[in-house]
Amino acid sequence: MSIEEFRVSLRISAPIQEVWNELVTWKNQGNWMALTKVTSSHFGPKDSGVGTTIEAFTGIGKFGIIDQMKVIDWQPPTYCKVDHYGKFIKGIGIFNLTEEDDITRFDWFEEIKAPRALLIFIKPFILIAVYVSLRKFARGFVRT
Repeated sequence: MSIEEFRVSLRISAPIQEVWNELVTWKNQGNWMALTKVTSSHFGPKDSGVGTTIEAFTGIGKFGIIDQMKVIDWQPPTYCKVDHYGKFIKGIGIFNLTEEDDITRFDWFEEIKAPRALLIFIKPFILIAVYVSLRKFARGFVRT
């Protein structure tokens, strides 16, 4: 197994609670996360917390990766940590939100443990997809 770390930070023009609510409405992540469909035993911030399980399929058609996660730390509206426990992808993921006036800083971090060949294959996709996806997420809060 090899380990790779991924980080993206961005500022979102919305209050922290609004960003949090959308971020942890698990079923909606497929609306902004590239090529991803998400299922969960819980569907939003009010019924989620430690122990919530999330499964994300990222790919095209039947070709892709299933990422199984469980929330292991839950501190609304600022911090969520998940354990990636799937067959091929293991590690941790963190959402950290910080309020700066009416702007929310969103720091996304992933530490992925996977077979070296798989990491070499998916790393460019992860970097591009997450960067584009988080910007799409942030644009969803732009006021007109």
